Amino acid sequence: MTTKVTTITTPDLKRNKAALESKLGELLGAAPQRDELLIEYQADPLDQVRSTTDRDMAVQRLNRHASLINEVRAALTRLEDGTYATCEECEEDIPRRRLEAVPWARLCVPCQSKLESSMREEGSLFEDAA
Repeated sequence: MTTKVTTITTPDLKRNKAALESKLGELLGAAPQRDELLIEYQADPLDQVRSTTDRDMAVQRLNRHASLINEVRAALTRLEDGTYATCEECEEDIPRRRLEAVPWARLCVPCQSKLESSMREEGSLFEDAA
């Protein structure tokens, strides 16, 4: 049983472009606080560990935020150059429903699933080596 892929229409493109621009504005206006990265001397070793953990989590939040900004900007670029809604891996159309959910998606669901599976497998290899 094959499912029919609904191709994206011009109104869909306009709606997705507006959604992407709105998301970009939101992301640029709500940057995570960098003052969480400030290194302070802590006399208590437990406070030092907590401070280091908090700083590491802040770095991860900043990295995710920057990555999402880059993904949204890349999607806007794909809209301009005509490659939006095409999977970067298999070059098939990305279904409209996926783009409604994640307008900056660059992969179709099957290719995204393969990528995530391979990343999990690589992660488990690193965990086994530790």
